[in-house]
Amino acid sequence: MQAKEGLTLGLAITVRYRLDAKKLDYIQGNLPRPVEKEIVPPTVASVWREIVPNYTVRDVFSAKREEVRQRAAGLITQKLAADGIVVKEVMLRDIQLPPEYAKGLEALLLKEQENDRMGVETELKGKQVRIAELEAEAAKVQQVKQAEGEAQVHVLQAKGEADAMQYTLPLKEKQIQQSRLEAQARKEATIQNAEAEAQAKEIDSKAEGERRKLLADAEAQAKVMDSKAEGERRRLLADAEADRIRVTSVADAERMHSEAAILKDNPLLINKIVAERLSDKLQIMMVPADGKFFFANDVLRGMDVASQSRQAERQTR
Repeated sequence: MQAKEGLTLGLAITVRYRLDAKKLDYIQGNLPRPVEKEIVPPTVASVWREIVPNYTVRDVFSAKREEVRQRAAGLITQKLAADGIVVKEVMLRDIQLPPEYAKGLEALLLKEQENDRMGVETELKGKQVRIAELEAEAAKVQQVKQAEGEAQVHVLQAKGEADAMQYTLPLKEKQIQQSRLEAQARKEATIQNAEAEAQAKEIDSKAEGERRKLLADAEAQAKVMDSKAEGERRRLLADAEADRIRVTSVADAERMHSEAAILKDNPLLINKIVAERLSDKLQIMMVPADGKFFFANDVLRGMDVASQSRQAERQTR
């Protein structure tokens, strides 16, 4: 749709309507079907094409948007009512502006915002100037009034002093007496404050001593508990070590008893053990066991005797 300037606008329009129950026969017999395609859209488009060219893009978009919508709604309602269609609402949901106009409108809005800001700042500056002028005027008036008041006060004071010269001595005496009383009151107040501060310090000292005593008691109790816990831990460790030694001794005794029994049943195992332990220092020579080599027999007999002596020693233990 073209606006007054000749620019094309895109409009998103929604129309809520219903069919008049009293004119259903007329609608059924005279109107093309379906109504939602053949009657309503063309009528709505025709009304908007008739109204929009009377307004500028700016009017349709912002300045007179509601006025344009109301006029279109009235015409749409009037035209569709003749066909038995009751319009409930006409909504202008969105307006798509021409790209070049949208750019210009954005720049214009920015300028308007800047202008409004400058206007507000100007108005604020004017108010500040006015406030400063009023404050200066008020200060001036106040100074004049103050000067007049001070002058009148001086006049009254001079007059009063002239009239009261005969009462100067009694007045001086009363002032001296009043000064003495004030000094005495200040002295008493100072003494009372010093006593109160001393009492407060004494109370604070007692409270600090009590706090330190409680802390010392708590630390002593903690040390006693730590000592008890350390003694208990050492006792448990000693019991555990004694149990370990006892279990180890029992295991060693059983192992030695078992080894003695095995060696007793197999005395030649001593020869094997000796040979294995001396294998890295001696060269082993295989000889027959028929007794022809007296040296081998003597060695073997010596090994048997050593084995038997060790076995006997273990049994005596």
